[in-house]
Amino acid sequence: MVTMKDVGREAGVSAMTVSNVLRGNTNVTPETARRVREAADKLHYRLNTTSLSARSLRVSTSRGGRNFGTIGLAIFELDRPYPSQLASLISQAAEKRGYQTVVQETRINADNERSIIERVSNQFCDGLIFSSSRLSAAEIEQLSNHRPTVLLDDDRPQHDIDTILTPSEAGAQAAIEYLWGTGKRRIGIIGGLGESVDEHETFNSNDTRHRRLMGCRNAFESLGVDWMSVPIIATPWNDVDARKAIVANGELVRSCDALFCMTDTTAFGVIRGLKDIGLSVPDDIAVMGFDGIEMGAIMTPSLTTVAVDIPMVAQQAVDLLIERIDDESDRDRQRIVADFHIAQRESA
Repeated sequence: MVTMKDVGREAGVSAMTVSNVLRGNTNVTPETARRVREAADKLHYRLNTTSLSARSLRVSTSRGGRNFGTIGLAIFELDRPYPSQLASLISQAAEKRGYQTVVQETRINADNERSIIERVSNQFCDGLIFSSSRLSAAEIEQLSNHRPTVLLDDDRPQHDIDTILTPSEAGAQAAIEYLWGTGKRRIGIIGGLGESVDEHETFNSNDTRHRRLMGCRNAFESLGVDWMSVPIIATPWNDVDARKAIVANGELVRSCDALFCMTDTTAFGVIRGLKDIGLSVPDDIAVMGFDGIEMGAIMTPSLTTVAVDIPMVAQQAVDLLIERIDDESDRDRQRIVADFHIAQRESA
């Protein structure tokens, strides 16, 4: 069994220095930290996360006679409905399994993500659920010292980290096919890439935006529609920018009889923007979202959407992580895609 002393011997430092680096302490030079991480990686050293988190907290986390472990959740934003609902469900699922959740917001910023792993997760948490990372899987593993980790909606090729995915490609394809089945023939897409002059380019990428756009392309091509003729409006996936995008592209929008929005939050802004330019939903134009957040069912008009099984995403993420924490690590990496259904409501 590899020990801290073995890692220290390999890196040419003391066991105490190894401990400081792997716990995320900042009183070690970057060069020394690099050598320690490389040595730990080479020797496949895995920190005893359960005892480490307990020592770091230096208190007994208990309630009603139950002792709780701690997991970290690094999520891309907390001020939007989908991620906040997902964070709440993960926290509830973790509590039922005897774990408390430390939630951090990354803002999809690589420096924030590194800091969260090194200074928060490594010091206080037995494992980490990580959403929409800018870091490579290899860097996540190295920074976390091979601490148990589950990725959310990150389908990049890698071998060791479990992944839970929303059904981006299949869901987007189903959305276009649903709108087509209701008789819509001029379907536009809101929430394109914004990465090139031609929004119709679909790059070989595994992030959520590219996978949803690819699902749209697959649907149109299977329906015999020229992909290059499909109206696509690029906008960040939030309500404020989506509303502005509709107003700024009013002429293009008016040429459509339906709009598929890449997220429900985007759809909320789209519906408001359509009202700004004098179009009524669904009388003048249909609108469809993607996520299935609770708010969509109670707004006016209620939002037709690709309803992802968000509780499933939360439960599977927690269950996979705790399996890894409990040292059931001999199994292969898991890649799970969440279920979905079309929630047919008033907007389409």
